Amino acid sequence: MNRVDTQVLPESRSDDLLTRKIPGELLIYDLKRHRAFCLNETAAIVWKSCNGKRTITDLARVLESHYQSPAAEQVVWLALHKLDKSKLLKVRLPAPVRKSLISRRRLLHAGVATAFALPLVISMVAPTPAAAATGITNNNCKNRSPTGPGGCGGQPCLDKPGFCVAAGNKCQCN
Repeated sequence: MNRVDTQVLPESRSDDLLTRKIPGELLIYDLKRHRAFCLNETAAIVWKSCNGKRTITDLARVLESHYQSPAAEQVVWLALHKLDKSKLLKVRLPAPVRKSLISRRRLLHAGVATAFALPLVISMVAPTPAAAATGITNNNCKNRSPTGPGGCGGQPCLDKPGFCVAAGNKCQCN
């Protein structure tokens, strides 16, 4: 371990992020970048444990405690590399560290045996709410009934400003 390695005290980002825990995974949505991330359990443990005070050795001990199995520091480095690339850490890893990180493939070829999954961070671009909404034309909106199946729908109108909403006993773009 070189001098740069011992000075790294990673800290997870928490600003502008929404998180949701599901069995075996952690979903993170970055509100600023409109990107969604899915962290497997190993990456999630590392991310949640990065408090800016724990060393790489400390983080490996957290994994060992959780899985009741030895954890190599290389596994922590791999998780940090993936979190760093996904911009889920407050401060980027130092350049010398980023250049010397090991890949999952090289870690497996090196014979690092673990009783748990290697860290995995999957990233996807999520559309903004406006882009994700399905629009409706003004004529289609007018042909709907507020009391019919799905009502007016509340979708954005494509050919005029507003949304398809109930106006008395009919639907219209407002």
